[in-house]
Amino acid sequence: MKIRTITGAILVAIAIPILIFSEYLIYPIVLAALAAVAVFELLRVMKTEKKYAASVPAYLIAIVLPLMSYYFTKDSRLEYLLFVSAVLFSYMLYLMCIAVFSHGSFRMSKAAEVFLAVTYVSASFTSLSTVRYIEHGLFSVMLAFVAAWCTDVMAYFGGSLFGKHKLIPDVSPKKTVEGAVSGIFGAVAACLIYGLLIELFTEVSANYLSLAIIGLILSFISQLGDLAASLIKREYGVKDYGSILPGHGGIMDRFDSVLAVSTPLMAICILLPPFN
Repeated sequence: MKIRTITGAILVAIAIPILIFSEYLIYPIVLAALAAVAVFELLRVMKTEKKYAASVPAYLIAIVLPLMSYYFTKDSRLEYLLFVSAVLFSYMLYLMCIAVFSHGSFRMSKAAEVFLAVTYVSASFTSLSTVRYIEHGLFSVMLAFVAAWCTDVMAYFGGSLFGKHKLIPDVSPKKTVEGAVSGIFGAVAACLIYGLLIELFTEVSANYLSLAIIGLILSFISQLGDLAASLIKREYGVKDYGSILPGHGGIMDRFDSVLAVSTPLMAICILLPPFN
């Protein structure tokens, strides 16, 4: 616990200046680096990191997509999202070609796993970058962390205090229905309080209906993302995705919930902005 706490404090100390100066290129650079590490962790768990024909383009996609959002999403957001879709679709076709001509050494099921991993990570970190460059983007980006991490905290305490009914024991034995419900209520409350604080300390107005919807939807998706990440580890027989963060594991272990909510957050922020 001591190592975990120290690592968490260091991460917060690093994250604060990055967020403060996130309007500059440093923010997408950090996201691109995190995306590349997360893709590597997933491919290593799936035992495909040494399939270089598939893995090297995967790392490039994970790096390039968040970086390019800095240059294109301010004035041509829709065009950039179409470009991201085209890149990922092209990579899917490329993986299919590798599977077809590999003579069985790279099966179609493995191609599907790799595509899922690359798309999930790249789209999520790209969304975190894209959201930053919409109006009041910094405040909106923080919603991903508020919703995901408050869900984790409240689900833990709710499960510890009231948990009686197992949620999905064959995936995550410790999670309970009571904890999941506590996480949802906690996330909604946290998002509303966050909006109130933004109004109190800035000149920005909060859309509380949007914040409540964000808290509800993102909390559910956050827990789904956490369960999916646990399922992958269980299926491949690993405890953690990596060891780059002492006490926390890998980037995927720390950011699994945040990655799950990033793309839905972008969609909600565009359709129903949480701040005016």
